[in-house]
Amino acid sequence: MTDIAHTPRSFGQIVDEVLEPSPMQKLRKRMFGNYSFLAGLVIILLILAVALLAPLLAPHDPLETNLSNRLTNPFWHDAKTLEEHPLGTDKVGRDYLSRLIYGAQISLLIGVSTMLISGTIGTILGVTAGYFGGRVDMVINFIINTRLAMPVFLVAMAAVVAFGASLTVVILVLGLFLWDRFAVVMRSITMQARDLDYVKAARAMGCSTPYIIVREIFPNVLGSLTVVATVEMANAILLEAALSFLGFGVQAPTPSWGLMLNEAREYMFFSPWLLALPGTCLFFLVLAINLFGDGLRDVTLEKGR
Repeated sequence: MTDIAHTPRSFGQIVDEVLEPSPMQKLRKRMFGNYSFLAGLVIILLILAVALLAPLLAPHDPLETNLSNRLTNPFWHDAKTLEEHPLGTDKVGRDYLSRLIYGAQISLLIGVSTMLISGTIGTILGVTAGYFGGRVDMVINFIINTRLAMPVFLVAMAAVVAFGASLTVVILVLGLFLWDRFAVVMRSITMQARDLDYVKAARAMGCSTPYIIVREIFPNVLGSLTVVATVEMANAILLEAALSFLGFGVQAPTPSWGLMLNEAREYMFFSPWLLALPGTCLFFLVLAINLFGDGLRDVTLEKGR
């Protein structure tokens, strides 16, 4: 019988093997070929750059008031304001462009901080339940179901009333109540991964449970974890904006987009741009995060590639 290792290969087969792209090249190709991923990434990077460079980009102090210059129209209504206040001023004379720029910092800070807190809690609970199963899974499932029975928005409003409205309280409340989706997804994926051959082999070799979870299981759930993280980040930003809009979130004079919407309600018929500008910023940020998450899911999906 001819040894398979010494079976002669054609020149075409050798060329195909040499020219076959590496896994990183394939990943790069998928990334640059996915327009949803690229569009979301570009918008997020732009908003991130604006947030980081806010002290350099903002023409005025976002907290500086000037009652003699209140409710100045933006440049498309009055060209005279283009140099001093391009997007006009609010009801107490604060520069609107500066507040929008600094508002990006607040939204990104809340989104990222909430995602890290809720992601840590949900991932630990989900992986633990999925790997150990049995009574551990039953207890964690009870905790997840208890959390799902609690409406996040109402609980967040109650917590803010009890502990006071501030940026720190909003981040902690959202972080402690938005982990359920992480837990459910991580539990499901871990239950599938724990029965794979390489996990069984590591267990048979006597590897410790923490080693198996960290080195064998976690890298395989990381792709799904990042997708869930983008969804929850967008959700946290919208929840903060809703809380601030109702007066239960970030308090004045902090330049939050949700708070700016709240302050502009009484002028919506006379100065609609006060509502339109922060609303547009929120729209593009949430849209970009969702586009990025959707594209990331497709980029990391190897099936059919």
